[in-house]
Amino acid sequence: MCAVRNLIGSSVATGAKLLGMDGSLGIFFVFPDLSIRKDGEYRFREMGELMRTSAPIKARAFSEPFKVYSAKQFPGMIESTQLSKHFAKQGVKIPVRKETGKASMGGEDDDWH
Repeated sequence: MCAVRNLIGSSVATGAKLLGMDGSLGIFFVFPDLSIRKDGEYRFREMGELMRTSAPIKARAFSEPFKVYSAKQFPGMIESTQLSKHFAKQGVKIPVRKETGKASMGGEDDDWH
């Protein structure tokens, strides 16, 4: 039986020195092209476990649960998060939506920064 990868895109990112939402400087790892192949509910676990290092892990991070829709059930694009917009303003190359709406991907509501 052949295993099928459910996570598509680059799972490797270089840390970017950015200002967080609270204005403090931090190192952030941005994965703008990750997608999930199968619909369902998921949450991301910290990617730090993939790193080979002798340093002890001081904390663990998990995302909030999020839903992945099939093409038939997809309700349409939503507005980009404030964090995405904040990082895009600092030069991170990620797509951000200016406002909510059901415009098609790559439409006039989209803006790549």
